[in-house]
Amino acid sequence: MYAPALNINIRNLIFSNYYLKMTFPTLISLIDILNDESKCIEWLIENHIVDILDKCERCNDDIRLSGTTYHCRSRNCRKQFSLFRRSFFSQSKLNCNEILLIGYLWLGGSRYTQIQRYTGHSSATIGSYMHYYRQLIISALDDENNMIGGEGIIVEIDESKFGKRKHNRGHHVEGVWVLGGVERSEERRVFAEVVGDRSASTLLEVISRHVLPGSIVHTDLWRGYSYLSAELSVLHKTVNHSLHFVSDNGVHTNTIEGTWNGIKFMVPPRNRTNADIGEYLFEFIWRRQNYDDLWGGLIRAFQDVLFDE
Repeated sequence: MYAPALNINIRNLIFSNYYLKMTFPTLISLIDILNDESKCIEWLIENHIVDILDKCERCNDDIRLSGTTYHCRSRNCRKQFSLFRRSFFSQSKLNCNEILLIGYLWLGGSRYTQIQRYTGHSSATIGSYMHYYRQLIISALDDENNMIGGEGIIVEIDESKFGKRKHNRGHHVEGVWVLGGVERSEERRVFAEVVGDRSASTLLEVISRHVLPGSIVHTDLWRGYSYLSAELSVLHKTVNHSLHFVSDNGVHTNTIEGTWNGIKFMVPPRNRTNADIGEYLFEFIWRRQNYDDLWGGLIRAFQDVLFDE
């Protein structure tokens, strides 16, 4: 397979180093399954990502696999089943190894134009598959793991606007408000959700679904947070950003501010809209949940998420 010279810049290096751990496989270690369709099919079967059948589902007779199609041996049945049915690879016109290569590059933080250059596929094809991969991991997200904090754990909460024009230049962008939180722990678990407004009722409702009782919640002095202690089983502490970034008793929201930078780096400006931003927020959360094993997380998503035939 022709391997063009990699176009590495500092921003992509930072992105990759942030998300890729030692458990992320090297490209050379996967080159066989990414370059050869038959070896990729063997890998999909070994990892239980595609249908593994030994009997016909219609008549329960023996079946055989020829290429990517199961054939029933019964003369009265002759039913055929696709190896890829109900899997992520079922509806694609691309070879499975090409689909997996796009996923590998996306998982590693490559941009649209880079993936297009490395694979030779059109920008429309790459855009579609990156969307499909985001939809896959959204379906695989564990809702219970989207609760953060807990007894004695500090959770920093803040809102940020995506899509705002800078210095009043450029075309008009309405902007999207996102409420997010990050816990101060080794995992740095996060939540992020688009909100229609920043009223107390809206913020309380979202926080109640994402922050566990017993958490120590740090926020700024925005009035929407005024009733956190009264309404939720959390200890609420504030920092006055007009005076300092860290209060005298150590309260700050610097961690969530840094998290916003990471999310905004991931979300292209053109996608900072109500219609598009949600899947990028879920992608960030999924990546954070699987930060120590992104490749394994993708394999589990392939295994767990079934698609309609």
